[in-house]
Amino acid sequence: MSSAASTRPLATLCAEQHRVILQLLTRLSQATDWELGQKRTAAQRLRQRLSRHIQLERHALHPLLRSSLNGDPSLHAQLNRQEQQLRDLLPELTHFLHQAERSPQQLDPAVALRFYHQLRDQFQQEEHVLHPLLARCVSAEAEQQQLRLFHRRLQATLSSSSSATQNRRPSLEELERQAVTRPVLPNEQFWPLRENTVQLVTP
Repeated sequence: MSSAASTRPLATLCAEQHRVILQLLTRLSQATDWELGQKRTAAQRLRQRLSRHIQLERHALHPLLRSSLNGDPSLHAQLNRQEQQLRDLLPELTHFLHQAERSPQQLDPAVALRFYHQLRDQFQQEEHVLHPLLARCVSAEAEQQQLRLFHRRLQATLSSSSSATQNRRPSLEELERQAVTRPVLPNEQFWPLRENTVQLVTP
């Protein structure tokens, strides 16, 4: 991270989340002799941390950058490329995390190590491309406002999650959208439909 970006709270928060996610993946890649409960807990913790990071980027970092780039096509292309790279990685990573929670005895440390390298490369690119853009193109006031909006959104999500949606069967679109952000449901099955696509089916 550049010195300018390192003073910005949003960039600092993203970078800290990058560090924690990579630490958790490192631990999973070394989980050869762990008990099943330890593997399941580690996978849950990783999913939760990844979920927080994805929400922060989707609802705070990316919209803030997009609204501040003044229509510059090359800068928008850089942002779109970073978003798409992470989006392409998520279906397979989601499958891995849900399988690790559902069947921790099948957790493959080599796969965790592969995801570590892929996410490390992704996060390094974000810190070298997006975080300097944040420092250069976004005012501190706009950043603070976006963070306040993001925190209010999270609070609204938490307050509504325990209400009417609990007893309603979610649609496939909702399941795909929430694939990383929600826990594995009881008796849920995972079926790959095609490359980079997932279907999560509840009984």
